[in-house]
Amino acid sequence: MLTIFQLFAVRTEASQLRLLIGAPGEYMLKPMVEYIEARGGRLHLRRGVRALACRIDENSGQERVFGVHIRQSASMPLGDESTTTFVPADLVVAAVDVPGIQRLIPETWCEQHPYFANIMRLETVPVITVQLRFDGWVTELADGAPHTGQARGLDNLLYSADADFSCFADLAVTSPVDYYRPGQGSLLQCVITPAEPYLRLVDAEIVGRTCAQVYELFPSARNLRCIWSNVVKLGQSLYREKPGADRFRPSQRSPIGNLYLAGSYTQQDYIDSQEGAVRSGRLAALAIVEDLLDLLSDPSVKHPIEPAPPSSASAREFI
Repeated sequence: MLTIFQLFAVRTEASQLRLLIGAPGEYMLKPMVEYIEARGGRLHLRRGVRALACRIDENSGQERVFGVHIRQSASMPLGDESTTTFVPADLVVAAVDVPGIQRLIPETWCEQHPYFANIMRLETVPVITVQLRFDGWVTELADGAPHTGQARGLDNLLYSADADFSCFADLAVTSPVDYYRPGQGSLLQCVITPAEPYLRLVDAEIVGRTCAQVYELFPSARNLRCIWSNVVKLGQSLYREKPGADRFRPSQRSPIGNLYLAGSYTQQDYIDSQEGAVRSGRLAALAIVEDLLDLLSDPSVKHPIEPAPPSSASAREFI
């Protein structure tokens, strides 16, 4: 919480966080897919990277990634690793979470590079997302706010140091296209992290504790009823922010010349979150552009990499 409040204090324009008007699949992921495919990219959905393919580059003498091994098909059982498909690559961006990157790093890299050894020292914390639908407007600060045919309340992502959920939002207010329901009220989405004390609790108890804390934060909502709820548990999610752990977070540029990392656990000036993941992706893109410009300006390189046009048969692969 201290990190986020320090950022808001220094960059006042960052204190207003706009959410999507509806579900992420429709309003964020779908436009991304269309953008990528329109430019010759190809997505391998639900395939999962099983290993990085590495070898020593004959020209530089340095180890490089020349492709990835992915599940042969989305219909294969998750435990069946007998057959994979190889996807060649000139450059790889590993945009995964902490458990994901720890599975992909070869053991030899940890022995050779402190960069990768430090990543293996990162720990994760469980996260629980609780959704609560009420019969009125929770973040509307006026007592007894009536239904008026529109959502009422605080249109922002909210943070609190006085509840077990570190951040929350009323999706009926922030993203009304898909989450506003006529005749119903707030749909609070509350993120509990670290969530170890809650993991063994049944959903009903988690909902009860979360509702009680909501009423403490918004006393004017104590007469409202929770009419629907949903609980999602992730055993491993965000990296554990503990004293001394920050120095283990990697930069986006790795010691392997054509491998870049992205993810909110990497070094960026925001917290471990979706917003932090986006910021890390931009930093990874910046590192790639800088390295390619250096390569293009190097007179010793006989055949510099040229950007492939959208019609090129060399498609960009997204997994």
